[in-house]
Amino acid sequence: MLSFPASNWDKAFAATGALRGARNAGVFGRVASQITPRLYLSDYWTARDGEKLDALGITHAVSVIDFVPQLPKVILEDRRLHISLIDNSQADILSHLETTTAFILAALAENETNKVLVRVVLILGRRRCSYSV
Repeated sequence: MLSFPASNWDKAFAATGALRGARNAGVFGRVASQITPRLYLSDYWTARDGEKLDALGITHAVSVIDFVPQLPKVILEDRRLHISLIDNSQADILSHLETTTAFILAALAENETNKVLVRVVLILGRRRCSYSV
């Protein structure tokens, strides 16, 4: 396990060589984590990568962020759910569980090939979302 000082974790992480060559390639090692066979969890930047979403077969997206998300065209407008929520320890993510669950279940029931991506901005939100899912 790696541990970094909070004030400059990004510099410490870069020093480990984990990002070596990634900046030149425009890739930062971001991936969507598979929660179930057709449900994924990712960060904001992965969700903006149309090629990755297309490769994964993502058809629907749930965004839990405090600003209007910019999703690639591979996710059609009527297959998006945006929950405006600030990602901090005071945010009540569970109050949106019924809405997000209904959206996810409907998307998965609609077609056996549909896949849903749930995305949030910060790690705190991803951790809380994964526990909720």
